[in-house]
Amino acid sequence: MISMSNLSKYMILSILAFSICQSTQLSFAQNNQSIAIRVANSSFVPLTNTDANQVRVNVQYTVEDESIKNERLNAVMKVYTSNGTLVRTTSLPGGFVPENNDGVEALKTTFRDKSVQSVLANITFIDVARKIPISNVVTVNLDLEEAPTTGLSLAENTSSIDNSSTDN
Repeated sequence: MISMSNLSKYMILSILAFSICQSTQLSFAQNNQSIAIRVANSSFVPLTNTDANQVRVNVQYTVEDESIKNERLNAVMKVYTSNGTLVRTTSLPGGFVPENNDGVEALKTTFRDKSVQSVLANITFIDVARKIPISNVVTVNLDLEEAPTTGLSLAENTSSIDNSSTDN
C-alpha cells in the first residue's frame, strides 16, 4: 500500500518527468528546421482608398527536409507595436504547399488604427495544424512609410492571406 507521503512524492516526480519530456519535445521541435526562411522584402504602408495601414512581408524559404516537399504547411506572422503589445496574428487560411526547394510566401495584415506608426513582425513556418514550428523565426522592424503614389486598395488585400486577426 502506498502512503500519502509516498503518493505525494510519486505525483511530484511524475509531474517533473512529464515537464522534462515536454520541454525536450519542444526543444527538438524548435531545433528541427525543415525549412530555412528569411525576409525577402517588407513594408508598412497606408492604403489609399481606406483609412487603414498594411503590413506586408514576403518570406523566402528553402526546403531543408525533402520529406515535407509537397506537404501542406502554414506560416504565421505575429505583429507587435513598438511597446511590445501583440496586436495581430495572421496566417495563411489554407496553408501552402512547397512544390520546389525554394519559394516565396506573402503575409499581409491591415490595421485600421492609424495611431500605430511602427511595428515588429515575427514570422515562422509551422505545420498545417498550426502547432509545431518547422522553421527559424525571422523578425522585421517596420516604420510606417509615406502613402504610395500608385495606391493600393483594400480590395487588393484579398489575396490568399487570412486577414481575420486576433486583436489583443
